[in-house]
Amino acid sequence: MTNFQKAAHGPFAAPLSIDQANAFLVWSLAVKCTAEREQLRLRCLYDAGFARPIGRLKSEEIVLWLAKVAPPGDVVAGEPDTLRVGQAMQVLDADETDRLARFLHIEDRMGYLAAHAGARLLLGAIAGRAADGLRFEQSALGKPVLVDAPADLDFSLSHARGAVAAAVAHMPIGVDIEPLRQIADMDAMSEIVLAAEELRELAKAPATQRSRLFLRYWTLKEAILKAAGVGFTIPPDTLIVDAGSSPAVLSVPAALGSAAQWRVIASAP
Repeated sequence: MTNFQKAAHGPFAAPLSIDQANAFLVWSLAVKCTAEREQLRLRCLYDAGFARPIGRLKSEEIVLWLAKVAPPGDVVAGEPDTLRVGQAMQVLDADETDRLARFLHIEDRMGYLAAHAGARLLLGAIAGRAADGLRFEQSALGKPVLVDAPADLDFSLSHARGAVAAAVAHMPIGVDIEPLRQIADMDAMSEIVLAAEELRELAKAPATQRSRLFLRYWTLKEAILKAAGVGFTIPPDTLIVDAGSSPAVLSVPAALGSAAQWRVIASAP
């Protein structure tokens, strides 16, 4: 019997506050809207088990769920507000269950399960529908879309080893997370990801802060591309963002509309 099977009813995901997430993750949100940045409201759910009512989602509100994901048995069984393997498995559809089984590493399997089950439970709570009854389609470029969703309701999810995120809003939204770590091949990656202005900003940063800053650029850009539903069909170096303490979108290709339509929120720099 595998560790995954042994923990079929055990907890494996625990909620993270923003401060807790900032300690080991770099995360970014992007939305396309007419509201000013100051008008947006971020609500972080501190409930991995989705046992508490979420309530009505306001038009300028973003609901964000961040969770720490651990191998089976590493999350304390008595810890409150945890998501359990059995609960998560019950809400996946056949395609998700099949894909879950194809992951070779338990860490990757746990991350996929937490992200997809978490997104279903979050959307179900907001839309007032059973999580296991939700159906999804993919856009022409692969973005998952909730079938028969309430007007303008959009969602995004992200998973990395050790953590997951799901975000929902009544506007196009994207979320991306990356574990905070040193980037060994940062020079080569930066040439692909960053515009000339951003490369100069990265070069000016203290050596100890460059990996964090690069990951901040990366997650901001990926969140924007997720919200737009285009993925990497648009090269990330064609977007220009300010990744400082007050992140902002400075320039985007015409296919993404105007930079003035985009708002971004990110973890502490």
